Amino acid sequence: MSLPAETYIYTGFWINWSRGRVLGSAITLSQRNGSLLTAFLGIFVTVAGAACWTIQSFLIHQHQAKKGPGSALHHQQQVVLRNSNTAGSAAWQITQVAWQWRKITKESSLQSLSIVLLAVSNMVLFGIAGVFSAEVTKAAGNETLIRSPNCGYLLQDSNRSDLSLFEAVAGFTAMEANATLAASAYSRACYGKSLSGLQCHQYPEPNIPWTNNRNVPCPFKGNICKDDVGGFEMDTGLIDSLKTLGINSKASEAIQYRKVTSCSVIRTKEYAHEYNSTNSENEVQQLIRYDYGRFSNHPDNITYEYDKDNIIGPSGYTLV
Repeated sequence: MSLPAETYIYTGFWINWSRGRVLGSAITLSQRNGSLLTAFLGIFVTVAGAACWTIQSFLIHQHQAKKGPGSALHHQQQVVLRNSNTAGSAAWQITQVAWQWRKITKESSLQSLSIVLLAVSNMVLFGIAGVFSAEVTKAAGNETLIRSPNCGYLLQDSNRSDLSLFEAVAGFTAMEANATLAASAYSRACYGKSLSGLQCHQYPEPNIPWTNNRNVPCPFKGNICKDDVGGFEMDTGLIDSLKTLGINSKASEAIQYRKVTSCSVIRTKEYAHEYNSTNSENEVQQLIRYDYGRFSNHPDNITYEYDKDNIIGPSGYTLV
């Protein structure tokens, strides 16, 4: 049985080529390391905000420093700038000083306004940065790179000695049937007018657009189809390997693939016959063979073979 995709999630630096080299640069971390990074960024933004205000208040303090005597309002502002640890406390204390001096001098509000605005701007900007620091771990969305050591067709392992042929075939057939049921459930949830279900977001595109033609000629040679016209054709058009299938590669290395499948009702009476066979366990099998031509590398010149006494279970299907 195949392992879930989460087993092969690549951790480390990689490039999501669907977003380009710059915007697609990403680092995938484990859940534990991702939580630590989010916590660190929150603390870092807070410390950076406090340090930034310390530098700003020092520069303002030095800019307003006078060699000669100054007003009491000036000295109070300098004291606040010298001793405030955060932008919020500085804005509040400067506002209090300006309020106390409002009846003594009209310039108190103007002299304090620029400092208050700078302190509030610092506080707001770093507050927003703190809120959105967690989004750094989601900048590339929920996309991850799946890197599996296995690539190709899934074949039955005929070299296992711990399983009989019947058990191996039964397990493999059950797996194919489960995959077919999963695909059927996915198509019902993700190929309608509205998406329903979390599984619709596990691929770059929830579904592959396709068109159909319900009146095409018989796709087979000879007198195989029941009707010469009336077949059903499905056409996907050009499918982009990067944008639609999610095969991560440079745009110049991506390919476009098109799948056209035609179906038609075929005659069976003239092409099917029953056949008795003996399996490896000396059991007699009643088979129905359909002779439309050899399929793949089958040793006999048949297209499909069906076991009338099949007790293994349903088998999956493949469009060819």
